[in-house]
Amino acid sequence: ASTFRDGFVVLNADDPWCVEMTSRARGEIIFFTMDEDNEKVKEHVRARGKAVILREWKGGEVIFLVEGRRETALLDVRYIPATFEGRARVNIKNAMAAAGAAYGSNVGLEAIRNGLRSFSASFFQAPGRLNLLEVGGYRVIVDYCHNVAGLEELAEFVKRMLPTRTVGMIAMPGDRRDEDIERFGTIASTMFDEIVIREDKNPRGRKPGEVAELLKQTLIANGIAPERVTIVLDEIDAANTALNAAQHDDLVVLLVDKPAEVWETVVERSTHGWSEERIPAPA
Repeated sequence: ASTFRDGFVVLNADDPWCVEMTSRARGEIIFFTMDEDNEKVKEHVRARGKAVILREWKGGEVIFLVEGRRETALLDVRYIPATFEGRARVNIKNAMAAAGAAYGSNVGLEAIRNGLRSFSASFFQAPGRLNLLEVGGYRVIVDYCHNVAGLEELAEFVKRMLPTRTVGMIAMPGDRRDEDIERFGTIASTMFDEIVIREDKNPRGRKPGEVAELLKQTLIANGIAPERVTIVLDEIDAANTALNAAQHDDLVVLLVDKPAEVWETVVERSTHGWSEERIPAPA
């Protein structure tokens, strides 16, 4: 409703709640979808609408800009650093949304391509947003994940990284419903072999340790052995505890409230220096 009538709105056509927004949105609608068979988008395009669509094409996954019958191949997702060669599905969605916004603003195709090619999920460009580092023989993900939907996306990324063993530091803000906290713990139980539970400094109306204990009980109820779950409320202490549990070739996932402080802790822990993980672009 805040969009000007001569503006545009970019909506995720794979999310029913976003699709419902079309009834209230002002301006032109630009849909984006990960499903090239999405019926809502097909209908929109048949009516000469604009869309950003992910298609399987020439052995890869390519983002297309579509307007009516005109289709333009924008970029293979493997060339977008923030997607980690397509492993980070959430960042494919983010890239498509950004492309849709640029498309609606009449930004040139090459400028859109160059923008997507040059943006990575590095700590320096996007602190706390899926930062992946190689430290002392194991990999570390630092991410500001604090809700169920975010953890679902992160779980998909972790699975696609094919880790042999995982260590997680998790937390949930205190102003979430008990059922949301329990759902968060249930998802975490499918992701990690070792789990450290921390809490934010601001408990947001809860007693200190209350959310951590609820998460712990949820993990145990979902089959995680009690000895594999540790509660360390302080964030930096918890990060160090998780890193202490890491073995060679492990994947450590740190869900943070203070990304800069945790990132500094990770770097300082490295005895051989550190490097941000680089997944090479395809030849």
